[in-house]
Amino acid sequence: MYLSKKLKNRISLTLKEQLGLCFGVTICTLAIILSWVVGERAKNEVMESDWLMLEQLSDSLVYSFDRGMFERYIEIDNIASLDEFRDSSLDLNYRRSVLERLQDNYPNYVWIAFAGVDGQVQVATEGLLEGESVLDRPWFDKALLSPYVGSVREANILAQVLPPLPDGKPLNVLDVAYPVYDEDGEVLGILIAYVNWNWIQEVKEALLANIPEDQEVEFLITNGNGLILFDSGGQEEGKNINYLLNDLQQSPTGSEIRPFNGEDYLMVYTQDQGFLSYPGLDFHIIVKQPEMIAFQAANELRNGVLGWGFGAAVVFSAVGWAIAHYFTKPLLKIADQANQIEQGDRTLAIFKEKQYQTLEKNPRNEIKLLSSSLAKVLKTLINQENNLKKINQELENKIQARTEELKSAKEIAESANRAKSIFLSNMSHELRTPLNAILGFSQLMQDDPHLTPEYREDLNIIVHSGEHLLSLINEVLELSKIEAGQITFNKTAFKLEDLLYSLKSMLQIKATEKNIQLIFDIDPHIPNLIITDERKLRQILLNLISNSLKFTQEGSVSIAARQGEDNKLIFSVIDTGFGMTQEELEKLFTPFFQSESGIKSKEGTGLGLTISRQFVNLMGGSIQAESEKYKGTKFTFSIKFTPLEDATDDNQINSNQKRIIGLAHGTPEYRILIVDDQKENRVLLHKLLEPLGFKTNQANNGQMAVEIAQQWQPHLILMDIGMPVMDGYQATKLIRQNHSHIKPIIIAVTAHAFMEEKTVILESGCDDVISKPFVTRFLLDKLRHFLHLEYIYQDDPLKDTVDNTMSSSLATNRNLTILVAEDNRVNQKLIVNLLGKLGYEIDVANNGVEVLEKLTAQKYDVIFMDVEMPEMDGVTATKKIREIYPPSQQPIIVAMTAHDDNDSREMFENIGMKYYLPKPIKLPELKSILMSVSEKQ
Repeated sequence: MYLSKKLKNRISLTLKEQLGLCFGVTICTLAIILSWVVGERAKNEVMESDWLMLEQLSDSLVYSFDRGMFERYIEIDNIASLDEFRDSSLDLNYRRSVLERLQDNYPNYVWIAFAGVDGQVQVATEGLLEGESVLDRPWFDKALLSPYVGSVREANILAQVLPPLPDGKPLNVLDVAYPVYDEDGEVLGILIAYVNWNWIQEVKEALLANIPEDQEVEFLITNGNGLILFDSGGQEEGKNINYLLNDLQQSPTGSEIRPFNGEDYLMVYTQDQGFLSYPGLDFHIIVKQPEMIAFQAANELRNGVLGWGFGAAVVFSAVGWAIAHYFTKPLLKIADQANQIEQGDRTLAIFKEKQYQTLEKNPRNEIKLLSSSLAKVLKTLINQENNLKKINQELENKIQARTEELKSAKEIAESANRAKSIFLSNMSHELRTPLNAILGFSQLMQDDPHLTPEYREDLNIIVHSGEHLLSLINEVLELSKIEAGQITFNKTAFKLEDLLYSLKSMLQIKATEKNIQLIFDIDPHIPNLIITDERKLRQILLNLISNSLKFTQEGSVSIAARQGEDNKLIFSVIDTGFGMTQEELEKLFTPFFQSESGIKSKEGTGLGLTISRQFVNLMGGSIQAESEKYKGTKFTFSIKFTPLEDATDDNQINSNQKRIIGLAHGTPEYRILIVDDQKENRVLLHKLLEPLGFKTNQANNGQMAVEIAQQWQPHLILMDIGMPVMDGYQATKLIRQNHSHIKPIIIAVTAHAFMEEKTVILESGCDDVISKPFVTRFLLDKLRHFLHLEYIYQDDPLKDTVDNTMSSSLATNRNLTILVAEDNRVNQKLIVNLLGKLGYEIDVANNGVEVLEKLTAQKYDVIFMDVEMPEMDGVTATKKIREIYPPSQQPIIVAMTAHDDNDSREMFENIGMKYYLPKPIKLPELKSILMSVSEKQ
């Protein structure tokens, strides 16, 4: 520290030196800034000029190349259309002379030939390779189907019979081939021309003729994979620069400065797009110029400006030194006195009293005036310093006291928040555990076919009431989630009619007890099947209707629903109850607020309307309330929804509405271990899973679960979390450690509801979490997902259709070969079973690509083509079939789609689909199509 301070003092500058240095540094800095500004401006102008030049060269190169290839493309097309090649009876010598005349007109044709469909060269320029087979050439098979232009390649065989090139390079050519048809449209052969790739050198020389060589402008041409096919510099051919192409393709302008071979270049990127009917080869063209060459003039200008600036800095430093010497001498004394003040001498008298009086008489002495002011400032500073010290000490004491108070308040708030979360979690667990058994066994009993209608209705009321109790538990938890910002929007598909009916069934008892009319007025134009958050919509309606029933003593409670604009549902709940004042309406949606009638009723928590408003906002709507004291209240709210017609998984919706009665035929026997300390929960899951075909085992704590899992090797474990002896966390971790090879799926079944706890459960090794009490359908959906199951449903439409088919008349021609193209497994099974029952043998394809593959191996009479499939849809597959195969070999294509309208029918007919079979498939329509096809056969 001492040495550092001493060194600093030794290199310190006097005021005179500082002023001189300041002049020099200022001028030097201005010179640097000026040179940079001038250089950058010149650089930008040069860059704009060079970009323009490079872009023009790039566009000219692409145009010249595409125009040249287009001319070759048209020439070969014209020759292929001549009668000399369409008439096989004409003399071969005459055909050869036609080809040689074409070669004479354009010397870059290396070789032009005509080959038959058997691949043998019949006639060629100069007779080269006549009689040879070209079946293995890359262009042969493709050119039989359509005109073909091939990328640059080496012509090895042709190079053996031609003189070597002057530069010793291999013979690289471009392929241009056209199929030749006879008058009946049958393919006679292929007209092929090899274009010498060296003609691009001529294009390069023409474009660079006016560009000075010292500009070092170069071209690169690559294929679609980044392989360099042509380098005007001749050094990079054969290298791959795909990395550079990817970088340039991401540029919005295609003009960038990029490193290449250790040097920065200005680069302009263009892609070959073809010309008129010529499709192009997807070549990539890069025109580049070294950055150092492009900016050479700008750099020289900048360096010149900088040199002049340094010269000016030296001159002005000398001027500053002289000026500083004049002013610094009288100031040195003041500086010395100021230094003494800095060292702590607060008693220093800069001027005596006589000197002050003299200064007042002669105020034009600026130096003495400065000294006088310094003395006055010193006195003021001493007083202010003492005051600041006193104030600073007082502030420090207050801040320390306030900090301690805030720290204590924060600890109290955090402790209270933790206590609230623990309390809500524990209460949720304790309430959900018995409720799980109530709802679970009630759902099992609902599946009993022997229940009387009266008992079934009573059982439904138990289920709905249990669900209502569960919703009250969830209401408290939802408020906690809302406060924590964890509320989410969960879309599900459901029947609105079923939701409203369940609410009416649940609340009708209370309405009847109070002799109140419960009226549901639902607009019939509302779609029955909709997609939105079912649980939140149910909770909103339940809260509003329950409030209306609670505060209405006579009259009615009406629930109206209608469809608004932009897929919005608008609900109204109107009652003839006590009503509210304007002051109560303003506080209505405040947490824990209760109106005068609510306080008198001594029911509710004051949270229902708060949560309802949060749910409505989350679902994209709004809620309003209107009321008048003693005349009733009206709540109106709206939510956004999606009609089922816009959804994509209709089969999943339909299956969710049906009762599962077993596993599909051929399903392996899956072992499921049930782990729960509550016996009723274990019995519930056992009775739910065993009848469906699962094999179950039970454990009442985590330790027993670990032992059974080690010996029994279950496929899936339903693991309770809160258990004695060993909880679900420890059991899951031990099972994961013991099963290092075959790991069972572990689903936590818990009454803990907070998302933080679910995260901890998943981190312990569980694959998923189900909350108690669970919904049977939700649990079975989880099993379907993890075990890849297919269920058998009661009243399966597939089974009914097949039964109807067995009783139908089988009078169609069963010798037809049929291919079914359908990606949906349920629809696939349906039509395969229908056709199978009619006596047909069917092949199946899952998408359009598989259809084309199967057609190459076998001829089909009929293809039932689904319109919407992955990889390749039915429309694209039909178009390709119509393009590839001649009319005599084309199958009859039947469109299968859920779009049953005239526009769709007309579109499918125009692309070549002969018949139209709408979904759902009906047997009479299917048989009618098969009979029509059979008659035409």
